[in-house]
Amino acid sequence: MIKLTKLLACISFLAVVSCSANSPSAANSSSNSKDETTNCLVGYDWVYPASGEPTGAWKFSADGTFNSSTTYFGGMSTWGNWQKISPNKIKISYTKTSEGILPDDQVLTLKDCNTLMVGATAYSK
Repeated sequence: MIKLTKLLACISFLAVVSCSANSPSAANSSSNSKDETTNCLVGYDWVYPASGEPTGAWKFSADGTFNSSTTYFGGMSTWGNWQKISPNKIKISYTKTSEGILPDDQVLTLKDCNTLMVGATAYSK
C-alpha cells in the first residue's frame, strides 16, 4: 500500500511538472552547434530552491543527456535526452525513472542564463 501511495505521489509530481509542456514539431529543431542556450545549460547543477537545502536538481551534459532528482514524495530520479528546439527552449525526453514510469516529453525554458523553468518552478545554478 505504501509503495502504491509513493508511486501515485510521484506520478502526480511529474504531471504537475509537465503541465506546461509543449509539443513542438521536428521542423523547429535547431542545429547541434554550440550557442548561448547550450553554453548556459550544460555542465551546471540546476537546483531548487536556490538557497538552503535543495529538494530538486537537474544536470545537462554536452552529449545530449540529462538527469534529475527530487526528494519530494520519498525521492525519485530521472534520466533522458535533451535537445535545443529554439532559443531558450529545451525539449527533454525521459528514458528511465527510478519509479519505472516514463513521463511524456517536456519543454523547459531557459528564462536567462541563471534561471531554468521546469513548469512553474524556477531552478538556479
